[in-house]
Amino acid sequence: MTTYAQNSSLSWATFKEQVDDSLIKALQPKIIYNLFAKSYPATSAVIRYDDSQESWINPGLVGESGEYPGGALNFNSTYISMKDIGVAPRLPMNWVRDSRFDLINEHVEEIGFGVARYLNSDMLTALNAWVVGGAYNGNTYSSVTNHTTTANAVWSSTSADIIADIAEALAVLGADDAADGKKYLVVHPTPFQYVMTDPNFLKYINYGNADLVEKGIYPTPFGITFLVTSQAASTYALMVNTDLAAIKYYEREPLSTQLEYHARTNHVDIVVRMRYAFACGRPKGILKINTIA
Repeated sequence: MTTYAQNSSLSWATFKEQVDDSLIKALQPKIIYNLFAKSYPATSAVIRYDDSQESWINPGLVGESGEYPGGALNFNSTYISMKDIGVAPRLPMNWVRDSRFDLINEHVEEIGFGVARYLNSDMLTALNAWVVGGAYNGNTYSSVTNHTTTANAVWSSTSADIIADIAEALAVLGADDAADGKKYLVVHPTPFQYVMTDPNFLKYINYGNADLVEKGIYPTPFGITFLVTSQAASTYALMVNTDLAAIKYYEREPLSTQLEYHARTNHVDIVVRMRYAFACGRPKGILKINTIA
């Protein structure tokens, strides 16, 4: 049941506190970029990073008085732009004056969920652009050679071999010295339902014991953790080596809220905004499994 404050000033103070608390609580559990990226405060005037898709440099064996072999590392210098995102939903001011905080809380939570969905979609769009090439955030990226594999068959078909598809993806990463380290496989819920019911997958990974899946403990085949999100594309999966890809999240301005009252409409705007940028130093740590659906 809705409770009422003793006066309008108390209602407004409680409202401001509730907006910040509810927004953060709704946002934090839903974002995925913190699983892939290391966060850095963007304090400098211009953000620049170097990315390279060249082969690793290899030391050579020399005699005690010999000369070490020379080697040149080639990097592409990229300047990134900060993204300024925001939303300003409008709520009736009478909700605040009447202390209808249960109703306000539902709306504020939706704002947090919306921001999280945007961040997730942006992160996954960036991952795809980094591995297959294309434009993202004002920069053009070249595709990583041989880092897109094709599934044996769509995962919903009887001829699907999900284990073989994942193993092939790992082999491709391994051929580029990018298979070691913590890895995520980002999958849409629609194709993931076939992973959970694939007999070969359950038999091979769980050794015939389906209790793990029934308890919500999903297998980690070959050390890969599944990340299921509705913001992922349903037609392909992205494998990310988080230790190698060197993905960075630059934060110029953290998530902030401002409240603006409109006397003529008797509404209040909850202005939510943030400024950030994603960057990837080594796209060879990302792989795409195509045509899974």
